[in-house]
Amino acid sequence: MNYYETLAQTAQPVDVEQSETSYFSKPNEGLDPRLFRSGNLLPAVRQAILTLLVNHLELGYNEPSAWATAYLAGSGVSYQWSAHREPADLDCLVSVDYVQFRQSNQEYKGWSDKEIASEINQGFRNELHPRTDNFMSAYELTFYVNLNPNITEINPYAAYSVTDDTWVVPPTKEQANVRPEWASAIERDRAMATEIIKRYATALDQVKNSKNDAMRINAEAHLANAVHQGSALYEDIHSSRSSAFNPGGHGYNDFANYRWQSGKQTGVVHAMKKLHQVSAEASSRFSKETYGMELPDAATLLRRAHRP
Repeated sequence: MNYYETLAQTAQPVDVEQSETSYFSKPNEGLDPRLFRSGNLLPAVRQAILTLLVNHLELGYNEPSAWATAYLAGSGVSYQWSAHREPADLDCLVSVDYVQFRQSNQEYKGWSDKEIASEINQGFRNELHPRTDNFMSAYELTFYVNLNPNITEINPYAAYSVTDDTWVVPPTKEQANVRPEWASAIERDRAMATEIIKRYATALDQVKNSKNDAMRINAEAHLANAVHQGSALYEDIHSSRSSAFNPGGHGYNDFANYRWQSGKQTGVVHAMKKLHQVSAEASSRFSKETYGMELPDAATLLRRAHRP
C-alpha cells in the first residue's frame, strides 16, 4: 500500500465550525472560581498539577524540582476565562533552568537549550497530554516548555507560579484591541480554509466512489494536496502565534495572537488542525506498515544524534 492509499483510508469528513473563544469575551468580575479563591490558586488544584508534572518528569529525568518551574498562563487564569467550551483551555508553561538541568542530567550536557526543550515537549505530547485532556472533568490541561525560561519576557496574559504559589504577572481587565485592517487578513484565512475543505471533501467523495483505478489515483492525489495545504495553513497560524509571546512581540494584543484567536472563532484553526492530524496519522500508519515501526522525524533524529 502506498502513502496516498494510506492517507485515503485515514481521511474523515471535516467541517469548518464556528466556536467561542474567551479572547473576544467581556472580562468577568472575578477569576475562575474552580481554580482560584481570594486571588490564590486552590491548594488541591496546585497539588494536582505539580504531582502530574513531577511524576511525569521523574520518569525520564533526575531532580526535576531543581530545574523546572511551573506557571499557569493564558486566558484560563485571566478575567476572560468563561467562554462556553468544554473542556476549557488551561495552559501550564514550564520554565527550565538549562544549566541546572545539565548538571542533574549529565547525559544531556552536549545538548542545546532548544534540543532539551523539544525533547521534554515531545514527552509531554506523547505521554502526559493523553492523561490531562479532561483535568478535573473541566479542562484540557496542556504542558509546554518555552525556550525562554523568563516567563515575564514572553508577554503572557497573566502568569501564576504553581511552584511558588504566587502571581508573577497579575491579570488585568482588558479586551482585544482589534484593528480594522486585520479583518482582511482573517478573511483570507477563512476563504483559504473554506476552499481547502471544499477540495478535500470533493476528493474524499471521489476516492470512495471512483469507478476505476485511474480515477481513484487522481482523486487520492487531490486529497493529499488538500491535506498538505490545510496542514501547512495550521502550522503557519500556530507557529506564528509563538512570536507574539516572545521578546519583540506584543502578547495579548499582537496580530499573530489575534489571528489565532479569530481562527478558533471562525473554525479555521479547528478544521485545519484536523487535516494536520490526518496527515500525521497517515504518515505514522504508512511508516508502521512499510517499515514495521514509526519513523522519527528530523528533529528527533537530531536529538538522538547528540546522545552520548
